[in-house]
Amino acid sequence: MKRLFHIIAVIFTAAGCDPQMQLPESDPQIVVEGWIEEGGSPVVMVTTTVPVTATLTDISELEKYVVNWAKVTVSDGDEKIVLTGMKNNDYFPPYIYTNSFMKGKAGKTYTLTVEYSGRTVTASTTIPPHRNLEFIKVKKASDREGMFYLTGGLKDNPVTKDYYKVFTKVRNKDKTYVSSFLGLTDDDILDEGINEIPINNGTGTIDGKMDTYFTSEDFVYVRFCTLDKKAWEYWNDFEEVQSLTSNPLFPVSTDIRSNIKGGLGYWAGYGTSYYKVSIPDSLKLGKVY
Repeated sequence: MKRLFHIIAVIFTAAGCDPQMQLPESDPQIVVEGWIEEGGSPVVMVTTTVPVTATLTDISELEKYVVNWAKVTVSDGDEKIVLTGMKNNDYFPPYIYTNSFMKGKAGKTYTLTVEYSGRTVTASTTIPPHRNLEFIKVKKASDREGMFYLTGGLKDNPVTKDYYKVFTKVRNKDKTYVSSFLGLTDDDILDEGINEIPINNGTGTIDGKMDTYFTSEDFVYVRFCTLDKKAWEYWNDFEEVQSLTSNPLFPVSTDIRSNIKGGLGYWAGYGTSYYKVSIPDSLKLGKVY
C-alpha cells in the first residue's frame, strides 16, 4: 500500500538524472499517507517531496525525506488523540505515527492534522460500513503455466453508492498489505447479483517489481475495503499513473487527486473484511473460500 512516496521518488529522480533538464527549485511539500480502518488504529506516514535536482544512488537515501518530528493528531469529533511516531520496518518509509487507544468505527468521520516546520495540513475521511465477499476462488492463468489468480464474489447494495478497494499480502514476501493491481471497483460497473472481481498480486514496496499472478505455493491474505469517494478518487488516479508509467509510449501528466489540504497524499477511512487463501490447499482440495 505504500506507493505515493515511491512514485514521487521515481519521478523526481528521473528528472534529476537528465543533465539537459533545468527545472526551478520549489519549496518541499508535505506528503501524507494515512488510513484508519474499522476496528483498527490510525496509521500515518509523513514525508516531504524529493527536489527535482536531487541525485539518489540508493533507496536508503530517501529516508532523509522522512519527517520524524511532526505533530500528528486525529479527531473523531468526540476526542482528539496525538499519535506517537515510531520506527517500523514493516512499512516504507519505515517510520509511522499511530496510537492504539483510538479504534475506527463505521459511520464516523476522522479529521487528521499534521503540523511540521511551521506548516499545517489537514484532511477528513469517513469510514463506510464494511462489506463481506461471498467467496474467493483460485483460478489458473491461461497465459502462464503454473501461475494463478484470485477472484472475489461481490454482491453490491443497489440502494447505496459504494466504492471498493482490494489489498493483498503474500506470506514470506510482503511485510504489510500492498495495493492489488487494478483492485479498485466502483459500483457503476457492477451488475445485480454476485459479481466476480479480480484480486491481483500487488507491487513490491521498495523494488517496484510486480507480477499480477500468484504461484502454486503462495498463502495470500486478502484485505477487502469499502472507502469514501475522495479515497476512491486518489486510488483511481494512482492506478492510472501506475499503468501509464509501465508503458514508455505514454507520457504521464495526470495529477493524483488528494483530500490533503495544504499538502499531497491521502487520508482514507476503510471498512474492512479479511480473508486467508492457501493456494496449495485450494489446488489439492478444490477449496472455495
